[in-house]
Amino acid sequence: MTARHRDQLPVARAVSRREIALWSALAVGTTVALLWGWWWNVALNDYATEAAPSMTALLHGHITEFLQGAPSYGASLLLRAPFALPGSLTGGSALLIYRLGALPCLLAIGALGVWLAVNLRLAGGRLAAAALALLLCAANPISYRALQTGHPEELLGGALCVAAVLLAQRGRANLAAVALGLAIANKQWALLAIGPVLVALPAHRWRSLIVAGAVAAALVAPMLLSSVSVTAGTGRLVVADTGAIFHPWQVFWFFGSRGHWVGSMLGSIARGFRIPPPWLGGRAHMLIVWLGLPLTLLAVRRRTRPADALLLLALLMLLRCWLDPWDVVYYPLPFIFALLAWETTVARRLPIGAAAATAATWLIFWYLPNHIGVDAQAVSFLLPATLTLAALAAAVYRLRPLRRAERTATLLNRVPAVPS
Repeated sequence: MTARHRDQLPVARAVSRREIALWSALAVGTTVALLWGWWWNVALNDYATEAAPSMTALLHGHITEFLQGAPSYGASLLLRAPFALPGSLTGGSALLIYRLGALPCLLAIGALGVWLAVNLRLAGGRLAAAALALLLCAANPISYRALQTGHPEELLGGALCVAAVLLAQRGRANLAAVALGLAIANKQWALLAIGPVLVALPAHRWRSLIVAGAVAAALVAPMLLSSVSVTAGTGRLVVADTGAIFHPWQVFWFFGSRGHWVGSMLGSIARGFRIPPPWLGGRAHMLIVWLGLPLTLLAVRRRTRPADALLLLALLMLLRCWLDPWDVVYYPLPFIFALLAWETTVARRLPIGAAAATAATWLIFWYLPNHIGVDAQAVSFLLPATLTLAALAAAVYRLRPLRRAERTATLLNRVPAVPS
């Protein structure tokens, strides 16, 4: 590192307890505003059809009914039930129980935002950059859409995955393993975070894998074992199913054929939609999970820095969106959080990448569907997503052209020495 480069780095500084308290108060305030500032229609969103009956059974102590009827992310309901219990005990409405059950998910992304903001300030970052980092976590507009559709567990999963990598980078193997295990139990797509956590860990990788697996199994196994049949238990594994859901924001869209309207399709894409090709079947989710292994091995082979494990996480999470036929507006959130964490803890800069990704997600998934056709929506997603994947791969695997001096040094190293 040159002296000029060192002079350009931010100067480390101390952060007072008062400033940390202010960041925390801002995070809590945005959480309350996001949860109680809008009226959520919990009778019509995914929460009502997928999670509400199981949550009700759990809160009323009907454990067997809960275990047998819980959705694939039933372990997330276990984690959130203690927060929803006061609302149930006092006879609160379904909306109140939903809000209280979503509270730990919002608190998790708020805590992540405080962590990133304080870390950036400790590294000498500006107040505006730290405030933007906090708001992109605690008050991200995409989080609103996750809450609106009834999937607050997506927020919790994204925060836990990023926290696991951050803890691993700091050598906190046990805490990283617990966070990873909780993330996998919360939502199965968190399996993608295993590779980045292993890349970030300086030691104790096998122990961390065992601990993470034990934590996830302790939460998930009771629901799988309580299923009435092996087929029913396997059906709870999202990684083994794709179903008839087929949205335009994924790479397989143009392989689909035109068809009749299917009830599982979003209303905004009912006109001109496609149905999935027969060969895709339930393979997409398995492909997403299994791709994590070779991409992690490639990162090890290319000697990816532990500091860039967050970029590997961002790459895998965006790849999930690119390959998943179910891709919807809140799927890019873990990618945004991972990119945000890298920008604030490694690059130590204003998180313009995460802000741009948030704006692009809002534009592609929220605004454009009301103005362009479904094929154009697919193109509007594939172009920026593919370019971003290429840029992330180049950064993670160091796929950059050699400079002239580097090429010369490489050629000289290959020339055999002349015997004296």
